[in-house]
Amino acid sequence: MRPECAMAVAQAIGRSLTQAELKGIEDRLRRNMRQLARTDADWQSKSAAERLSEAAKKSADELVAEQQLKKKRVALTIMAHDRITSYMARFPDRPLEGLDRMLAFSADGKSGIQSIESATRAIRDESLSRMLDVIDLTKGKFLGLLQDKAGNLALVRELHGEDSGVPAAKVAAKAFREVAESLRTRFNRAGGDVGFLEDWAMPRDHSQIKVARSMNDWVGDHMEWADRSKYVKEDGSPMSDAELTEFLQHAWKTIATGGINKLEPGRAPVGAARANRGNESRQIHYANAEAFIAAQEKYGERNLLELLVGHIDGASRDIALVEAMGPNPVNAMRYFLDAAQKEQTDKVLGAGGKKEAKAVERVGKQRLRIESLFEEVAGTRPPPASAAIANGFDTYRALNVASRLGSAVLTSVTDQGTLGLTAAINGMPVMKVFANELRMLNPASAADRRLAMRAGLGLNQLIGSLNRFGADGLGTTEAISGRASKWSQTAASKIMQASGLNALTSGLQRAFGATYMDVLGDMSRRYDSLAAMDAADRARLEGRGVTEADWQVWRLAEPEDWRGTGDTVLTAGAIYKLTDEQLRGIAQQEGVTPQRLRDQAATKLLGTILDETNMAIIEPGAREKSLMQGGFQRGTFKGEIARSFWQFKSFSVSMIMRHWARAMAQPGWGKAKYIGALMATTTVLGGMAIQLGELAGGRDPKDVTDDGTLGVPGLRFGVASMLKGGALGLYGDYLFADQSQGGASPLAAIGGPIAGDLEALFKLKDNAAAGEVNQTGAKLVRFIKSHLPGANLWYTKAATDHLIFNQLQEFFSPGYLRRMERRARQEFNQSFWWNPGETTPDRAPDLGAVVGGR
Repeated sequence: MRPECAMAVAQAIGRSLTQAELKGIEDRLRRNMRQLARTDADWQSKSAAERLSEAAKKSADELVAEQQLKKKRVALTIMAHDRITSYMARFPDRPLEGLDRMLAFSADGKSGIQSIESATRAIRDESLSRMLDVIDLTKGKFLGLLQDKAGNLALVRELHGEDSGVPAAKVAAKAFREVAESLRTRFNRAGGDVGFLEDWAMPRDHSQIKVARSMNDWVGDHMEWADRSKYVKEDGSPMSDAELTEFLQHAWKTIATGGINKLEPGRAPVGAARANRGNESRQIHYANAEAFIAAQEKYGERNLLELLVGHIDGASRDIALVEAMGPNPVNAMRYFLDAAQKEQTDKVLGAGGKKEAKAVERVGKQRLRIESLFEEVAGTRPPPASAAIANGFDTYRALNVASRLGSAVLTSVTDQGTLGLTAAINGMPVMKVFANELRMLNPASAADRRLAMRAGLGLNQLIGSLNRFGADGLGTTEAISGRASKWSQTAASKIMQASGLNALTSGLQRAFGATYMDVLGDMSRRYDSLAAMDAADRARLEGRGVTEADWQVWRLAEPEDWRGTGDTVLTAGAIYKLTDEQLRGIAQQEGVTPQRLRDQAATKLLGTILDETNMAIIEPGAREKSLMQGGFQRGTFKGEIARSFWQFKSFSVSMIMRHWARAMAQPGWGKAKYIGALMATTTVLGGMAIQLGELAGGRDPKDVTDDGTLGVPGLRFGVASMLKGGALGLYGDYLFADQSQGGASPLAAIGGPIAGDLEALFKLKDNAAAGEVNQTGAKLVRFIKSHLPGANLWYTKAATDHLIFNQLQEFFSPGYLRRMERRARQEFNQSFWWNPGETTPDRAPDLGAVVGGR
């Protein structure tokens, strides 16, 4: 900046400025001149003084707006501080517990607040419910294996302001723009700072690894793909090739280093507040939709649907965080953790000796657990230490899902137990839930499913989530995946779809959610206040953070009639239809805007529904994931082995953590009644799952009266059924034998698939060394089969086993099948309706074997 200009600025402000301040003003002027040059058609015809004057005015307006935003953020921070302090005061002897409950869903229903995790999920699913047209257009055909490239291109064209000529693409583009804009404005209302850019089309994805491979290739490609009209100098003239090349080289360095090139030693990064996320200039401009797609295919990691859903995911999390904790949640969490730890530590001091030391240590460990939970909820876990290691283990775990869970749909029959129990606890008509389940699973009509999806129900499976199996994302939310990992993730997702498990899971979720919405809608018609309703119903809602203001908004909303599914279905969409005038009185009483009241009531409603849905049809949440993965960094051998140890255990952990916590929260004899009902239903259904699995494998049903070796009729099957219903069915095999029917030892099974595979490989070596070559070939076939995607699909398992894998085992290890049959009879007292060595069955299954009649 010239000295005379610097002096004029100093006189206008009334004080001298530092060189850093002067440079910041100059950079702001240059940036605004470039932006005006892109949007003002007459820019080049204006004089230099006129350009400078307009840029200065725009800069001054920005500075005023920034000062107003700072004041707003101070006020929001103070309000958040008071709100969190007030909530933590509910736990006078254990304030850390207050922070814990504020972060993640607690199944005991005693939190009295909607967690940030629950709010995130509600905001996300409500947003996705308005994007069904986008999902329909982008999810592909044949279980998504074949991407609809024409549909994707049409949507990208529409999002870039081009006419695709495809009506469905126009509808989908409009839906995404509206959702993205609603999230942006809600974020800004909470103190965010994401400006509206008319030329922002859609999110984009750059893989740090792919970009970093070659600067020359990336810059050269983007020179070809660039919209040169967007790259102009302050006077409006286009950048030269040399100038654009220099600009892109700087952009390449930022992407390739993950922004490390912008860090200044000893100085905190600019924009560290969560509320500043998204306000960076979006400066990569593509000439057209084809250029954008070419860039994504060569340098991106996600397909179009993943890209759009990922944007919704991130925005929803940011909104939930800033609404609950203020503009800078990270700083707020650090402050309250320090304060709570000090307060709790002060309370345990004075005991003296080892007792005091252990108490202080427990407080420190509790803080570490909450820090890990916050990272999970906020999505701030550090990136993998090694992308190659993380990618390799991701590939392995995804292959385990694809190859071993093809028959998991049979085990999922036990969901009916937790579904019925959770419905009863919430005062829902259980038989109506089951009736709605049939409606949602009806292949002849998609109308009920569509209504449920438009209400935000059962959307995880629609977008290919594998969260139920502890494999959610498997790299899709982290730009580290290689081709092998991406292929294995796709295989895992598609096998789950092909098995029918995704459809069954989403059907159960929609049935439960729709019934609960109908119950709440009916209650909102009958009770004019929370105080007027049954004490148990009121306690459940207040435990989720539902306030009287929320209830009054629910009462104002008009429920929907879903025909047989329910005629008083209360949805978030119904709440968003309320006008400002309808809400003005409640808003004034609460001291908030009508829009804030709408957001809060809708998020509370859908969050409550989704929390209980995930109790009924269990999906692991942030609390369970933090327990299993916290403390281990991705991309290290230790961290990846730990994640592999927990594979397939997330369902079991969630079942125990959630339903045990809820059982212990019941008053008096309610604890025993809850546990008794849970064990009874899941044991019976676990027995059914065992028998279905046996039939699918070509074996006769197990004898439920078998006394095993303990002389107690039915004990073997009863305990195995109980474990199966509690998601530990694999370990039921070890009650009366040292190996499972699959051949793995108890220790290997407890260690997860990775331990089982290591044991299997060592056994191959041991057999060969001992000269038992005839078993080595068969075991090798079994090992290969256990890693072959789709080999375990429940409806093809018996056929593929007998026609292919059993024949291969017998070919490489003659006599192996006879030993397998003998072991089944001796150790498991079981026979085959389709003998392992036969290509066709000799008879139908002997159902009389259930009670020992063979």
